Amino acid sequence: MKKYYLIAAIGLVLLGCIRHKEAQEEAQPMKVKTTVIEPKEASSFSRYVGSIEPARETPLSLQSAGRVIAIEVKNGERVKAGQKILAIDNTQAVNAFRSAEASLKHAQDGYDRVSKVHAKGVVSDQKMVEIESQLTQAKSLYAAAKQQLNECTLVAPCEGIVSGLDVQRGQTIIPGTKLCTLLDVSGFSVRFSVPEAEVKNLSATGEVECSAADTVLPITITERNMTANALTHTYDVTARIQGGAGVLMSGMVGIVSVESKAENQTPKAAIVIPAKCVLLKPEGPTVWVVENGEAVRRSIVSGGYQADGVQISEGLQPGDTLITEGYQKLYTGCKVVCSL
Repeated sequence: MKKYYLIAAIGLVLLGCIRHKEAQEEAQPMKVKTTVIEPKEASSFSRYVGSIEPARETPLSLQSAGRVIAIEVKNGERVKAGQKILAIDNTQAVNAFRSAEASLKHAQDGYDRVSKVHAKGVVSDQKMVEIESQLTQAKSLYAAAKQQLNECTLVAPCEGIVSGLDVQRGQTIIPGTKLCTLLDVSGFSVRFSVPEAEVKNLSATGEVECSAADTVLPITITERNMTANALTHTYDVTARIQGGAGVLMSGMVGIVSVESKAENQTPKAAIVIPAKCVLLKPEGPTVWVVENGEAVRRSIVSGGYQADGVQISEGLQPGDTLITEGYQKLYTGCKVVCSL
């Protein structure tokens, strides 16, 4: 019996040591980086989500139906003007061309013979007009047959990069169906939607941030669609990107920052914090602040994005200590050690 009492006593001692150690670990302050909030002049920058587009997109198709017999390129491959992309079975087109070629030769020979005797008055003018009409018709049929034969091969009309090529050998294609797109990536633009209340006040210049390419580039607005989207009441705006060749890719997401040029707009002081500090929770956006040496989660109301962060309209005051790094493992009431 004494043995069991001894084991129980040892267990209680060990449990107490573990709890004491856990309490010490819990009480150990967490290291965080902070900044003291100071009001700053609110900028008039607005941010929009846009899509990166190449300088030009040329959809390619064939006007003839047929079975694909050859595919010469792959997606992402750069091609030169006149380079063959794919071909369909041209057996019928070749036969039609040869027939039209023979008919044209026959009509041309007939015209040459009749025109010689017509000059001597042996053939009437009416007959000559009939022969000329036959020659014209033969030329027209020949041109159509030649065009039909050429339509059996898809060639690049200009230099570019092949994109969206999704056909297989043996597949039968329908006339007019887009087979691929040729991208001119010598330059890029960004397309984004702007609310109707803001579209008139956009400045002509700004910048676009593309996280996928880890780059920020200046932009110049080149086009504003004058027709609004019926559902969202937004207008499409296109801006040319300065640079980006060899870095950007079509379809990348770009965050556009454009300054507003609204008249009679008076700059005012505002609280602006880094966007990374704003944590989106089911109850709304929050941030971590330091109060009396402890971490406290505080609800905020965002006043919109600016070029240098998020403008806060409610929830923070000048002089508050905002936690900018190390907030991932915080909990309300934990002790923190601050460093700027």
